[in-house]
Amino acid sequence: MTDQPPPYGPPPGQPPGGQYDPRWGYGPPGVPHGMPQHGQGEETTWAIFSYVGVAVIGFLAPLIIYCVKKNTSPFTRYHAAQALNYEITLLIHLLAVAALCAAPAIVLSPWFLVALAVPYLESLIGQFVFAIIGAVKAGKGEYVRFPTFFCFRMIR
Repeated sequence: MTDQPPPYGPPPGQPPGGQYDPRWGYGPPGVPHGMPQHGQGEETTWAIFSYVGVAVIGFLAPLIIYCVKKNTSPFTRYHAAQALNYEITLLIHLLAVAALCAAPAIVLSPWFLVALAVPYLESLIGQFVFAIIGAVKAGKGEYVRFPTFFCFRMIR
């Protein structure tokens, strides 16, 4: 017999018995993988309001919540910034397509404005889908990150 541990045993430097060591990057047994969860309370309520406010009054709700809570609650700040970044990204998509389509539509044919249907549908449907996803995750006390194409991180 040798004193070497089996190759499928604990990582080197970790005591046998499977004690949690944060240096290895995984959580203790029973904790799901991914970003850390946050507790319930007022912070989660404000984070939910930042997403629900998008559906009600647009970008003003996450902007106000971000400005008020940015120095007091990192959890609320993250979700308000996420909702605000999503709204700004939608506006950039719409303005970019409008800028590209305006001149040909004026000079050649108004049919060039049909291309505006894509960012319009993106803001019409996607806005509610991502707001619901963000509100549900915030209500559970979790962090969520939208794809960069839909939510470019300008405000952190």
